Amino acid sequence: AGILRSADNMFAPELIWYNEDVKQEADMPDRAAPLVAEYCGENPANCTDGKVNIQLQYSGPSVIQEQIADILIDGWSPYFNVDREILLQDEHITEVAFGQFQIVTWRQFGAPDPTADRVWLACDSIQVLSLNWPRLCDQEREDLLDAARSTTDLDERIALWDQVQEKVQQDYLYIFFTHTLWVNAFDKKVQGLCEAVSPDGVALQCTVNGRHWVHPMWIAS
Repeated sequence: AGILRSADNMFAPELIWYNEDVKQEADMPDRAAPLVAEYCGENPANCTDGKVNIQLQYSGPSVIQEQIADILIDGWSPYFNVDREILLQDEHITEVAFGQFQIVTWRQFGAPDPTADRVWLACDSIQVLSLNWPRLCDQEREDLLDAARSTTDLDERIALWDQVQEKVQQDYLYIFFTHTLWVNAFDKKVQGLCEAVSPDGVALQCTVNGRHWVHPMWIAS
């Protein structure tokens, strides 16, 4: 509806971490056709009528998720036969964590400090239950993440996260759709929203990705 902004990587353009040189590739049927033909020639059991059989999993029932699936399936239809798997969110989360999916839609990243998002990319997150959903360990990317976590130099951290974004794109780790917009609305009687501080007295952000601190909140009479 023209409200959300399309995304090329995990960071919104106004953030210091955004790498403007990372532009996501998309819509190249001339490159897809020969790859699909080669795959079906080598794996005929995974194809029907010259198209690859795949399963798209998402949580539901949800009108928005159905609309997203419709767009994806329509775009993939020349080369893929797509079967929908719609699960309640708790089961959906469990299956993704155990790697029981082929393609999945998901809302991910968006932490004010990207170190908090390292867990979604790190090699040590890949266990029986994995928070690195694609389960791809790239040692070069891992070294960049460790270096970014180890330095307090902001310019150095920005440069390292620029390289992380480049690696995510090169590995085709995720397809980014849009940047989520958050709205947090409170009655005028709700006070103390921005009074949370860390143990050493540093003011904490009022709200982050739809979440907020509740211990300093109070209701005015």
